[in-house]
Amino acid sequence: MELEIFVSSLVLALVFLPLLAWKWRIKMKIAISGAVVIGGLSGLIVSWIGSLPANLGMTALVFIELFFILLITSLAIIFRFYRDPERVPLETEKVILSPADGKVIYVKEIEEGSSLVSTKGEKRFELNEVMATDSLADVAYLIGIDMNMLNVHVNRSPIGGKIILQKHTNGRFLSLRRQESEILNERVTTIIDNGVFRVGVIQIASRLVRRIVAYLKEGDGVRIGQRIGAIIFGSQVDVAIPDIEDLKISVKPGDEVIAGISVIARYG
Repeated sequence: MELEIFVSSLVLALVFLPLLAWKWRIKMKIAISGAVVIGGLSGLIVSWIGSLPANLGMTALVFIELFFILLITSLAIIFRFYRDPERVPLETEKVILSPADGKVIYVKEIEEGSSLVSTKGEKRFELNEVMATDSLADVAYLIGIDMNMLNVHVNRSPIGGKIILQKHTNGRFLSLRRQESEILNERVTTIIDNGVFRVGVIQIASRLVRRIVAYLKEGDGVRIGQRIGAIIFGSQVDVAIPDIEDLKISVKPGDEVIAGISVIARYG
């Protein structure tokens, strides 16, 4: 009976958790490893429950297994999501750091004089809150970083300087997989000026998000790698980089980056 419970728990976890991983864009290797651990823990707990003199049938025990799989998974996600590790940039001179943990989904070159847009699929959406000012008139590249449920969701400043613009745009909490999400999802745009050039950080919410938290405000000074805010649950961060002398983009689509550590561009 105990072996049967243990095996059924593993099977449930290996079926259910990879489906969640696919939906949340989590690596399948991580999902399968987590399923084995979580299924094993659930199996041990339910095996102990099944040994009690309660005369529970196998059907009832399967439902209990599913409950513990969901409970342990939820606790693990919450623990991972609310992590906020201390980080010290490894490089600070003539570099632009990633503002977010996650995967680079695009590196888009912006033609001179064209509108600043973000891209989803085949659609293009203007970032009107930036275009309404001349704060980022010379953007050369727009880099998009996708954050999944297991990434640290605290965002950090890509450069040191002063916050000259912070604009909150209300949204309708659509899925980031929908092509119109860039223009309809809630977002916060922060522009940082280091006295030589300006970099924009656009925090974009997903449909699960209830708020984007800003740690700083317009007029505040900020160090490179310093925390600037956080997005709750799944989200995306875009980085607008201007035309700087000897600029070299250091990342490409598919690269994994770490906020406040990974160099996404070099200059000078």
